[in-house]
Amino acid sequence: RTKGVLRFAGTPKTLELKRNPIKRHWYARQVVEAPEPERKAKPEKHAAADLGARVLVALAIEGLDRQLLFSGREVWKDFLYWTKKVAEEQSKINRSGRRTSRRLRELYRMRTLRLKHAFVALAAELVRILKRHRVTVLHAEDLTRIRNDMDFGPKNLLVHNFWAFRMLLNLIKQACGRAGIKVIPDGTRDSLTCAVCGSTLKRFVRHKVFCRHCGRVWHADANAAAYMLKVSGPSKGRGVEAAPRKPLSYRWNYHRWVGRSESAAGTLLAASSGPKA
Repeated sequence: RTKGVLRFAGTPKTLELKRNPIKRHWYARQVVEAPEPERKAKPEKHAAADLGARVLVALAIEGLDRQLLFSGREVWKDFLYWTKKVAEEQSKINRSGRRTSRRLRELYRMRTLRLKHAFVALAAELVRILKRHRVTVLHAEDLTRIRNDMDFGPKNLLVHNFWAFRMLLNLIKQACGRAGIKVIPDGTRDSLTCAVCGSTLKRFVRHKVFCRHCGRVWHADANAAAYMLKVSGPSKGRGVEAAPRKPLSYRWNYHRWVGRSESAAGTLLAASSGPKA
């Protein structure tokens, strides 16, 4: 039985039928080949996105006097909550001598869906910001093989399980593709080189770095995004203007990403709470 009519534009390709054993429903996935829409040529404007685990995305936009930080704190808390539920259910079924259960599969599914929901909303918000600032090229950090043969100790759950950077990057590419924004993989991340003067930075707390040469205090991820824009963007290594305003930090409220001002980035030492010269 069908409950509706499929409507799409393009050439239909493969049709995949799949049954969800948990919900016991059948689903159809239709692949459609659609022609690339014609878009008018726009003047190039660049942005750079640094990807991380605690700050999921740090965004620097050409001509914007502040960086944008998408915090992963609330997403991480939600992931831990469902991980705890998974562990409790695993303990119950182990005591009963079973290996799995329908509830365990549902908990794993729910954890994945909630994480993907936050990432899809992040990609959509990112594209809205880029379109508002008329960005045409996004340099996104390439993290391929970053976790190979690396042991992060107590942070293994954060880095290996929660940090699904490939899924996030693919969602950003898809959202940018629909908006006509070109995404270029970039491997020039460097959070310990000052984006203003190119000097080596000193990290004095977990997320802040200090430049002894120009006296700037940066959020480490904001500096990494600004440095990527400096190296790969239109300036091509000529340096960037320090952002006089605090970065805008976006937080996940389980429905959408909301922003507020956060710690200093690119501010002078005298106006910050950084170390004394």
